[in-house]
Amino acid sequence: MNMMSFRLLRPGMKQLQKVNPIQMQLMAPRAAQARMNPFLMGKQHLRAFRQVHDLHEVVYTTEHELAGRTAKYLERTDKVYKPSQTLEFNREGELLLWSCDNVKNSTIYLKYPYCTQMLTIPLSWYLFFINPFMWNWQLTLSVFWATNCFAWIPLSLYWKNLDRKIHRMYLLRGGKYVRIWTMNPMGDRNYSWAHVCEFHLLTEDGEDFAYPPEDEDFLSKAGQVKYEVQVQLDHYVE
Repeated sequence: MNMMSFRLLRPGMKQLQKVNPIQMQLMAPRAAQARMNPFLMGKQHLRAFRQVHDLHEVVYTTEHELAGRTAKYLERTDKVYKPSQTLEFNREGELLLWSCDNVKNSTIYLKYPYCTQMLTIPLSWYLFFINPFMWNWQLTLSVFWATNCFAWIPLSLYWKNLDRKIHRMYLLRGGKYVRIWTMNPMGDRNYSWAHVCEFHLLTEDGEDFAYPPEDEDFLSKAGQVKYEVQVQLDHYVE
């Protein structure tokens, strides 16, 4: 029995190449994979993803990332800063830049206007139990639960923001990194480290960035701050 396939001839077409039936059986699974899937808008291929990254793209991305980091952390300047006092490092090689007892110098419980919402809680109790205006119980109960569930949130958020106030800040040896020491009203200490290039000084009202930051006068002759200085820190990690 002849195992070769027939040669198909049509008018105006060239003679097709001979195809072995064994080759046709091997090509059948591939043809089945390339069939149209009724649930897809195109053909379904077995290898429809990139297995190997382009080396030129990898090198290009790496070079630009390195150039971006260098431009941010490498400071090119001709300025020379002369300290007015002798710099003294502690045993850990750190220089104290800032020290303030924020819990002692901040208002904790009666901070306006956050404490005004707390005053509505005893008022809601008075309206619910005494009810001097003879309101229906649906209204008094709604006021009672609304004030007791939400009136304490502004003051609690203010207490949480006290954790962002810097208690002490040390400059590490080399002058590029600082260690930030924060403390909450409960006395818990938190430490974090940041690069000096990630600090952005804000204006006195805290609404805009101070540009240039060298022109911002926030220190007195005695070395004390004139107002509560605010900065924006990139990539802060607790």
